[in-house]
Amino acid sequence: MKRRIRLAMLGVAAAALLAVSIPATADPGEGLDHSGPGSTGPDQHSQNMKLLGNNPKEGVTNSDLAFDGKLTYAGNSAGFRILNTSAPANPKVLADFSCNGSQGDVSVYGGLLFRSVDTPQSSTDCASENVTASTPGMFEGIQVFDVSDSTAPEHIGSIQTDCGSHTHTLVPEPELNRVHIYVSSYSLGNAAIGPDCQEPHGYVSIVTVPLDDPVDGATVTKYFLDEDTELATYPLGDIFGNPALGTFTFSACHDMSAFLELGLMAAACLGEAQLWDISDPLNPEFLWRFDRDVVDPAKLDLWHSAAFSWDGEVVAFGDESGGGAFPRCVDPADDQGRVWFLDVETGEELANYKPPRSIEGVCTMHNFNFIPLKSGAKVLVSAAYEGGTTVVDVDALIAGSSESDAEVGFYIPSGADTWSSYWHNGFIFTNDVERGVDVMLLSDKARAGAVKLGLNNPQTQESVIR
Repeated sequence: MKRRIRLAMLGVAAAALLAVSIPATADPGEGLDHSGPGSTGPDQHSQNMKLLGNNPKEGVTNSDLAFDGKLTYAGNSAGFRILNTSAPANPKVLADFSCNGSQGDVSVYGGLLFRSVDTPQSSTDCASENVTASTPGMFEGIQVFDVSDSTAPEHIGSIQTDCGSHTHTLVPEPELNRVHIYVSSYSLGNAAIGPDCQEPHGYVSIVTVPLDDPVDGATVTKYFLDEDTELATYPLGDIFGNPALGTFTFSACHDMSAFLELGLMAAACLGEAQLWDISDPLNPEFLWRFDRDVVDPAKLDLWHSAAFSWDGEVVAFGDESGGGAFPRCVDPADDQGRVWFLDVETGEELANYKPPRSIEGVCTMHNFNFIPLKSGAKVLVSAAYEGGTTVVDVDALIAGSSESDAEVGFYIPSGADTWSSYWHNGFIFTNDVERGVDVMLLSDKARAGAVKLGLNNPQTQESVIR
């Protein structure tokens, strides 16, 4: 058993974490084990998945990924890395840029990299130190970098947003030479509460960035959530046995995914999932909401991530049951820690999924995307913390297949604590909290006809694939 203190998703410390246990019926396949930071034993995986390469990053919490062709941008709590992944078995670091401030989610566009900072900083500089939100002159929000030279990134400046930026989503407007950055943030935790960050919060900051003047020219618009958005109450003192943590009540979003051609935004808004019309990016319009009683904020459950199928027919919402700090996959038949698949037009639930095996360690479905398939087939790749990476045939689920039959494959590296798992141009790339970047190969007919993408921010899907 190993113990770690972590609740990075919500910005508070928490919980004893247990190691993954996979039943003997799980076939480890063939080949060598791929050791990396945190390795404790052999990898576990289906026979059709192989770990090709790893590039470790230790001493930080590794977070989200973005891609531009053969370049992979890997965020972490202390900065970001740029890797050349043209040789998947040997990913090479081109730049390892230090810039303080967690959690460090990244996106790229037009030679710029945008990075989320949700921990108050003593200044806008990369050499800043963590402070509380009540500190005069503190900064949190979006950091902006020039990455046009992938070997020599430059910090251009930073853009303040209320309650910082836990995650963000890009909505480009190339015809106007600008991007909009939809910022998810909230006032959870005593250290996060300051003059411009108060309960119940209740809005999303939309940062409009002119590409020719990305810092000084930026403006911030507030989009207030629908008045019926559920207020989420988190009694953290009760959960962790520490009354000093208090109880926090607010409405806010954790993560959002845009589908530009459809003019839609899927918003995982902590207490519920929502769909918005963003055909006018600065004036979103609420369309529908979805919730399940089993996703209970009072038990540290929250709607966390979202992604669209590439034909625009299905939207997936993930619930991060337990806040990424508790074992929510011990019983593969219960309704905790799942991805829920909904009809985009109506919001009707079509199916749901989590790994079809007992995992005793910290596990819940986390960051994911769909493989871009010409056929219109819907195949999801998802991270699951100590449950590693899993791939599922969503069409089969919707047609009534069991989760075991619908699962295409899985890979759990030794010491896995996988934050993000995404398909990109023929491979599965993961950013693991402890291991760093892993590159995996899926050898299965389910991937046949996958389209290659140039720029790929997983939370920004540009065009319908027909």
